[in-house]
Amino acid sequence: MQRIEVIQQLDHRLQHQEPFGNSSKIVLRVIERYKFVLEVLSRHDERLRALTERVEALDTASVNVLFGDLLVRAALESAISKLETTGPVGAVRDTFPALLGEALDSLAEGRGMSVSRRAMGRDFAVGPSGRTWVWDLPDSPSRVGDLLRDSIRTGFMPGAQSSVEIIRPTPGMVEGLERACELLRRLVPEMARSVFLHLHCIAVANIRGPRGRMLTGSGGDGTPCMIFIDPEELANPWDTAGHILHEAIHLKLSDLIRTGAIVTDDDLVELPWGRKTALSNSLFAYHAYAHMQVFREAVKHVGPDCHEEFGAPRDYDAPAHAMSVVKNDVKPYARAEERLAYLHSALAGPLAHRVTPYGRELVAWLWETIRPLVEDVPGDDTAPRAAPPSADVSRAPSSVRYRQGRDLSLRRSPASEVLFALDPASQKIVTLNLPAWLAFELCDGKTEEELLSSYTSSLGLGVERAWAQLAPTLRGLESSGMIVQVAEGGAP
Repeated sequence: MQRIEVIQQLDHRLQHQEPFGNSSKIVLRVIERYKFVLEVLSRHDERLRALTERVEALDTASVNVLFGDLLVRAALESAISKLETTGPVGAVRDTFPALLGEALDSLAEGRGMSVSRRAMGRDFAVGPSGRTWVWDLPDSPSRVGDLLRDSIRTGFMPGAQSSVEIIRPTPGMVEGLERACELLRRLVPEMARSVFLHLHCIAVANIRGPRGRMLTGSGGDGTPCMIFIDPEELANPWDTAGHILHEAIHLKLSDLIRTGAIVTDDDLVELPWGRKTALSNSLFAYHAYAHMQVFREAVKHVGPDCHEEFGAPRDYDAPAHAMSVVKNDVKPYARAEERLAYLHSALAGPLAHRVTPYGRELVAWLWETIRPLVEDVPGDDTAPRAAPPSADVSRAPSSVRYRQGRDLSLRRSPASEVLFALDPASQKIVTLNLPAWLAFELCDGKTEEELLSSYTSSLGLGVERAWAQLAPTLRGLESSGMIVQVAEGGAP
């Protein structure tokens, strides 16, 4: 098989696997999560009830714009944090109902524009279908503008000793962004289409971190759905395309883990290229490096067809960095593929016990998918491998009966293939995938033997394999308050 065919296959596979690759499903799960949160909060805040009904009436594209808005999403994440710590009463800031109402009005009046986008001085848009807007906030004070400035000031990489100064872009800067977006689409079309579903806004900015100038950044929950790019990078479409992909891939994983944890503890990890960072950040880096490996190969093998229009990578001067396709350093671990191999060895080996089963599945899937491109990459294969914890199926199914917990708040979402729940005792939002959702629905007073029989017939699995899935699922459902054991002779 030709190298270009391999690249095209991997570009496709990385975007269509469930549950990690399909951005349409990932975004839909995020939307359903926020709808569920609004539903719960509206029971305790009458100001939200009519607004929640308006949200439910929106089509998918419109509600994605609504929840992709910087101000709306940041406020919702703040409310979720309070909901899961102190409960629903008082979880919503006094200003949020008015903001949500204004955001809904903006969609209706502004041809589907978010409230933040309508506050911009000029409406610049880039990328597929022109749905990603470019930050151009006027200096003059305004209510929404002041909220946006404050959100950037307080929300960009909090606690990381970082700062950002957003620049109002020139038309030439916007053209540089659009050229890079088009080049990205030519090189890895399916990956580009996928990540732009998560990327709502790009800001041209001077960014400073603890180690000095940063070329790009994405800020986390305080500045969601947006990325930042240094203006000096924009003349080089090859590295700018890589920057956009790199940061937008982070946004994709950020959306993915809103409905599934990837680490059990997030203590620091020391990396051999001079970084000490949280374990979750290491997983984010691994996820990005895996996708960037496909991009780098596309630059080599698909890129020559683009040289006439975009110039060749060698035509541009660029600072050396691991993600660059123009210039790399020669120091150990200065290249993305070396870091990728190291992180795989660590996350599949000595760090595996700190990664959830969901996270371990993600690590394994990424490596298996891109294996055709990394066979020649030097890696630390001497790192000890940690076997994933296996399900405790040493005991047979018992006569213990289970029923669903009382007073649960539920949102069943067949389209996104998940069930959302909130137990008033634990105050934690629980997300169940289809097999766990099935197990939950079956818990209507059945014994474990009866549950296993129904579960086996529903999924078409063998008894041994079904019990290996069901036993830990029941433990997880019970520990989260989703199900409880029924006392002998008690009512279901």
